[in-house]
Amino acid sequence: MRPPDAQVLPKGRPDPGDRAPGGRADGPGGLSGLSPVSLWVIALTAVAVVAGAAVHLAVVFLAIAPPNHLSQRHATGISRYLAPEFAQQWKLFAPNPSTANTHVHARAQVERPDGTLSTTRWLDLTAQDETRIAHHPLPGQAYQNQLRVAWNNFIGSLDGQGRPTGLYGSLMRQYLVRIAVRRLGPQAGGTVHRVQLRSAVTPVPAPPWSRQYADTRTSHLVQPWWTVRAEDVG
Repeated sequence: MRPPDAQVLPKGRPDPGDRAPGGRADGPGGLSGLSPVSLWVIALTAVAVVAGAAVHLAVVFLAIAPPNHLSQRHATGISRYLAPEFAQQWKLFAPNPSTANTHVHARAQVERPDGTLSTTRWLDLTAQDETRIAHHPLPGQAYQNQLRVAWNNFIGSLDGQGRPTGLYGSLMRQYLVRIAVRRLGPQAGGTVHRVQLRSAVTPVPAPPWSRQYADTRTSHLVQPWWTVRAEDVG
């Protein structure tokens, strides 16, 4: 026998207490439990994500694909999109070893305490870094990359006449000035007014078993004298 106050539900009718969290009695909550506005937001978001991914993949494909009419026509836009966050660097997977040894040299025009001006000898800044790195278990990143990366970036900004182009080229030039002043200043014996940099590039000779000829003569790329400002010395 059932208790007197028990309620008898018709067969086939769900108990109101068994409703799903979304408020529907026909199953668990999900997309069917969302409002039309929410569904539209989800749909537009999904379309935007897919479209963005497709554009990104297309731009990266044009950047790494062999030169073609489309990539050359939009080269400026592709470069602006990829640099610097999405720049393609494949050296981790396919190293491209350097075929030449590049050393950066610097010299300075110095005003001595007696008021005379003199020019220092060329100082091999790269050799200084190599000395600090050699046989060092934990060499500093500054000695490994600061000068090398600054010089490579500066050379990459030069136009056909050998002049740095744009704001980036000017910044790299001023960066090199500050590196040179900090290296030359302590041993210059006076106030540094101008600095001059050059690179000495020596191709790596071919291995003994190779019949390939390699001209191993050293070539120099000399930059003009650059003025040292007060903020470069601090």
